[in-house]
Amino acid sequence: MSDISIIGLGAMGSAIARALLANGRKVTVWNRSPDKMAALGGAGADTAEDIIEAVSASPRMLVCLLNYTATNTLFASPDVAGAIEGRSVIQLGTSSPQESQDAEAFFNGLGAGYIDGTIMCWPGNIGTPSGRIAVAGAEDVFSDFETDLNILVGDLRNMGANVRAAATLELAFLSRLLGIIFGSIQGALACEAEGVPVSEFTSILPPGDRAIPLTETIHAGTFETISSGGASVDVAGEAVTGLYDHAVSAGINSELPALWLDWVRRAQAAGYGSQETAAVIKELRKPG
Repeated sequence: MSDISIIGLGAMGSAIARALLANGRKVTVWNRSPDKMAALGGAGADTAEDIIEAVSASPRMLVCLLNYTATNTLFASPDVAGAIEGRSVIQLGTSSPQESQDAEAFFNGLGAGYIDGTIMCWPGNIGTPSGRIAVAGAEDVFSDFETDLNILVGDLRNMGANVRAAATLELAFLSRLLGIIFGSIQGALACEAEGVPVSEFTSILPPGDRAIPLTETIHAGTFETISSGGASVDVAGEAVTGLYDHAVSAGINSELPALWLDWVRRAQAAGYGSQETAAVIKELRKPG
């Protein structure tokens, strides 16, 4: 039997599997696309033929799918639901606090232990001291995953029993990050309006500043290429939508995320959704 099964092998799920394998853990992997499993099979992972085999292979499941709706759909089938009983599940993804609470109820209803988590780093940080994960939920389930989580990141934060806490921390982190992104786009607009090269703006940013790839993209005009550490307009839009929806549901001020959401939607309507987030500036350059 494996130590853990990884469900979902996107960039983050694959990085997680590789880090665990590199540290001697027995890992079973499953993904809808077999090609992603094949690469990890070559690295020493057991590859499951289907989701039921993946669930049955380990006492612990680490789920890293696109969103929580995809998870619910996958695990809702009677055969899968029966196989998950008695196992421990951690879901690492982007969710709202309410989605995290609903996920806990969903898996507990299937007889599985559950904790929720969020990854606050890039795939390249996984397996290094610079990685950061926050988790929340039942303490006994956290104990089941603690060894594996400490392999994955140097900064592991247990937020306690309130399963909504990790998702809330991610919302706060995203708010700051998006503020840097959209504030820097506004700064680049100011430079352009006054004839100051955007490269001068880049030059005063501190080393490692999250805005540097974005301002470099604006200066170069290479919007079709997603920069290292960057994201597309569509991906940024999902994050902004989550911030806005939470603000509305929590009854807190929603004016700032509403503004960012307007910017993103205008860029998407102009056909820039698959381009670097910096492409929002192309829509904002238009008069009015």
